[in-house]
Amino acid sequence: MSRTRSTPITVVIASLLVVSAVAGAPVAVAQDGPPPTPAAYFGDITIDGEPAPEGVEVTAHVDGERRGSLTTTQTGAYGGSSAFDQKLVVEGTNDDAGATVEFRVNGEVAGTDEAVEWEPGEVRRVDLTVGDGGDGGDGGDGGDGGDGGDGGDGGDGGDGGDGSDGGDGGDGSDGGDGGDGGDGGTTNTGGGGAVAPSPTGDTVETTTASVETANDTATLTAGTVDAGEVVEAELPDETASSNATLSALSVAASSDITSFDLDVTPMEPAGMPDDVRDHEDAETVSAFEIASETFDSGEVDSAEIRFETEMSAFSDTESPDDVALYRYHNNRWHELPTAYEGNGTYVAETPGFSYFAVGGPQSDVTVADAALGTEEVAPERATEVVVELRNAGDAEGTTNVDLRINGELVDDRTITVPADATRRVTFTPEFPETGEYEVAVGSTEAGTVSVVESTSSDAESSDSSDAAANDANDVDASDEGGSPLEGFGVGLTQVVGLVSLLLVVAGGFLLLRRE
Repeated sequence: MSRTRSTPITVVIASLLVVSAVAGAPVAVAQDGPPPTPAAYFGDITIDGEPAPEGVEVTAHVDGERRGSLTTTQTGAYGGSSAFDQKLVVEGTNDDAGATVEFRVNGEVAGTDEAVEWEPGEVRRVDLTVGDGGDGGDGGDGGDGGDGGDGGDGGDGGDGGDGSDGGDGGDGSDGGDGGDGGDGGTTNTGGGGAVAPSPTGDTVETTTASVETANDTATLTAGTVDAGEVVEAELPDETASSNATLSALSVAASSDITSFDLDVTPMEPAGMPDDVRDHEDAETVSAFEIASETFDSGEVDSAEIRFETEMSAFSDTESPDDVALYRYHNNRWHELPTAYEGNGTYVAETPGFSYFAVGGPQSDVTVADAALGTEEVAPERATEVVVELRNAGDAEGTTNVDLRINGELVDDRTITVPADATRRVTFTPEFPETGEYEVAVGSTEAGTVSVVESTSSDAESSDSSDAAANDANDVDASDEGGSPLEGFGVGLTQVVGLVSLLLVVAGGFLLLRRE
């Protein structure tokens, strides 16, 4: 009797456990959409001032969480700029946009030139520095302080004892002032300002050139100039262009010049001769020509050009330290050593004469690619237009991206792209009527969208939708756990489970009563 009664009890308990497991199964949560495109980084790695060896692990962290890693396969770099090169891929969510990315090399936090913010789809060069090497590099500038050793040349001022002012040679401890002491035995003291160094290191003899202006050209004249002599002149206001002013010029002769005549002509960058190629790698704001008909650059050891310009003249260049003077030579532009002296004044050194341009780093943002998400849609449907912007320049650049359909502007966005980086922009235009639509981003064609009443993708989508609707109960019960019942928040699976539970309990009691 007891054995017979235990059978229904066992059945009831087992049924309760099964139904409870089914009713308590978690309901799948729908995703909010596909995750954003990861960011990708590449660049150089320096450890203690030396290129990092192969096998170094580079990791990226966002909000303290590790989001990506890469083990280097080459010396001194991780990844590469080519589309086929490996890169450090960093995952993120929509909430991470603008969050700071921290890089670590073998677990040690690495320094970067500037803060890096995570942006979906961005491909960017980021150079990493670990250890004392990066700071030590700045210390290298201290080597300029070594130039103070030139002050030792002030000791030559002691030789000025042959002249009345030789006593000033004692100021040689100041370096530059000591040079004045040396002039004590020289009959021609010349002018001040920028003076090119003497080729031999001996006392520099200077001559001030006379300046005459005609037709916006300043002509410097100094007659006969000996080898090692420096000719200098203050330039008049006529040597100013709209964005820069040449204020002084000094020339150190490497050989004897029997007749020194030098013409300085300011001009706008667009006014240079056709055979002078545009400077594609710099933003030039002013230009001028320095030329002579009485001697050539081979008779010049070096020359210093002093000029003035304002940062407001530049659109991309952000720091005065990035401004430079460029010389056109052998059919290409060459950047010259340029020092910023403050208050908008610069001094550049050149080995010869030609056309010159005042400029700085510029952005070079272009549409690298534009593609359609799909080429066939139904009326009132949209498709994606994915645009890849590439900045191949040395400065951050901002550009306006225009989306045109059949030549008509339908959308535009202003996008900023960091230097040497890539950004992705997505448009989602809708096509209300049937027909053929030519889609372009600026002057770059993205393709043709055909809008038809019924597309293969729509038919498949419709068939799938109908099947899903006809089979809704089965799908809900087996795959999704059921849709919530309105007003109660209870899924269909839970309802079925409760009903089954009641039936099992009732059946169990009936069996007990029969026993």
